[in-house]
Amino acid sequence: MALRIADEHPLATKMIVIGLITLGLMIPLSMLRGLIQERSQMRNQAVDTVANGWGGNLTAGGPIVRVPFEIARKSDKGEITMEAHQMYVLADELSIKASLEHSATRRVGIYGVPVYLVHVKIDGNFKMTDILDAAARSFYPSGIFHWDNARICLPLSDVRSIRELTLPTIAGRSLIFGPALTNGFPGVEPGIEAKIDLSQFAKDATLPFSMETLLAGSQSMSLLPTAATTQVTLRAGWPDPQFDGAFLPAHYSIDAHGFNADWQVLALNRAFSQSWVDTEVDIAKLNAAAFGVGLFQSVDVYQRSERAVKYALLFIALTFLSFFAWEVLGQLRVHAVQYVFIGLALSTFYLLLIALTEHLPFWLSYWLGAAALVALLGIYIAGVMDSAKRGMIIAFVMTLVYGLLYMLVLSESYSLLFGAIALFGVLATVMLATRKFRWETVAT
Repeated sequence: MALRIADEHPLATKMIVIGLITLGLMIPLSMLRGLIQERSQMRNQAVDTVANGWGGNLTAGGPIVRVPFEIARKSDKGEITMEAHQMYVLADELSIKASLEHSATRRVGIYGVPVYLVHVKIDGNFKMTDILDAAARSFYPSGIFHWDNARICLPLSDVRSIRELTLPTIAGRSLIFGPALTNGFPGVEPGIEAKIDLSQFAKDATLPFSMETLLAGSQSMSLLPTAATTQVTLRAGWPDPQFDGAFLPAHYSIDAHGFNADWQVLALNRAFSQSWVDTEVDIAKLNAAAFGVGLFQSVDVYQRSERAVKYALLFIALTFLSFFAWEVLGQLRVHAVQYVFIGLALSTFYLLLIALTEHLPFWLSYWLGAAALVALLGIYIAGVMDSAKRGMIIAFVMTLVYGLLYMLVLSESYSLLFGAIALFGVLATVMLATRKFRWETVAT
């Protein structure tokens, strides 16, 4: 009975077979998406390896004053114990001028990771009145403050990023920095700190500070607004920055040689105050106010490859639909086995794309893979149909198809619009071409 129906209604049977082939191609396409995730994870491992040896996503802030103090606690038994605490006070003004350069590309296997060195000049000042007022406003007015054992903390995500630290001074006095205490600064640990005797300064004194440092990092650089008024100027020879974080630049310019960006952040713009005790302000609150720039493009080769694979089933279905329309119009006869070969060739394009993008620029990888596929399909159809003209037509149509796919892959904002228009256009073309065809002749 099944054989009889197939003989009586060959096109209807062909539609069912094509549908099954299309569904079957979802298996290799799902395997390709898994391959993309696997290769992306390997790339991320390479990035982590470079970050561990050179420096990763760098986060830094201006100096913060830390003052240890103690309060007396009386137990139920009448015993008096001294409880240790830390008070943190931010600067009144902070100016950071950073000059970043894309120095090199570190390679781990086939993966390259861009790394940078950034020269940072930090200036600003503390006010003793702010520090004393913070102590008076604290929840521990009876606390014993050890002014002679205060610290200047410099928050830094990874002390291994420091290459140089020169001319660190406060109020004209040199500072000697060392690793911060493990339980010291509760924000971006571990950071570095230097001892300072605040008891030597007048109560109304202004404490200007200045220092220069050379830091190493990769992927991104973020800064913390650790002052009542924070001004940041960042210069870099990177033509494709991605500004991110809690604050975007107030002014910026981008050209082929790099970018210049300026930020200004006030204490009113943050979610934490100018002073706190212990962990009242934690790492989450501090990092929530960080801002800076990323040095990776928002869409990398694996994201683009995954986007291409997402459209794969649609383009395979449209290709099959086009071939089937030709069959309906009597211009072409394609066997089910040939549909399988064509579908596998279309799927192999994405595997070829993934492999090439790990060694070549994405645009070159895409068009090399597309050219190979178009040539293969053109030659195959020309041989099957014994017609070079039909092979050339197929090659031309597939070139247009993969030109459209390239636009969809590259476009982040308009990919849905382009895809919807393309789908509508193809369906409209097939419908208009077959509008006079008597489908009831193939109805089951």
